[in-house]
Amino acid sequence: MSDLFPGDFAAAETGIFWDIEDCKIPDDLNAGDALKNIKSALSSDGHHGTVSVRAYGDTTGLDFPSEGIKLNHFPAGERYARQTKMLEDIVSWSAEHPEPSTLFLIVGDTSRDFLDVVQLLKSKKNYNFIIYNFILYVYYQKNEHSYLAPIPSILLI
Repeated sequence: MSDLFPGDFAAAETGIFWDIEDCKIPDDLNAGDALKNIKSALSSDGHHGTVSVRAYGDTTGLDFPSEGIKLNHFPAGERYARQTKMLEDIVSWSAEHPEPSTLFLIVGDTSRDFLDVVQLLKSKKNYNFIIYNFILYVYYQKNEHSYLAPIPSILLI
């Protein structure tokens, strides 16, 4: 049994909410490949249910597939509007999907509002929450150059 998808959550629907501004697609991948990698990672962690994906941010020039994802375009820098739309969609999705379900949030530095919504939904419904974020950074040097790289972390709530 997987730690990310315990019991009935392995076959339950998963909704992915991805902030593509704060959690950008790696330079060595295109948008379609990044989406495939996310779904593949869920599968390798034991999930075999339906997956729906919503992405939020500046979608200009990104080559997401035409099916399997709902894109929400926000110009670069529109963080408040982007996060507000994500929260609205999370609440709406939770009202439309039966328990048990998993909400997988791919976000940067989350606001207190995000955590409050997650805690409220967790207390009212049989939902599994996975929050994948980039709030920790590591400093390293390579070939005489210095880099500051995000360290992904997963929070299970």
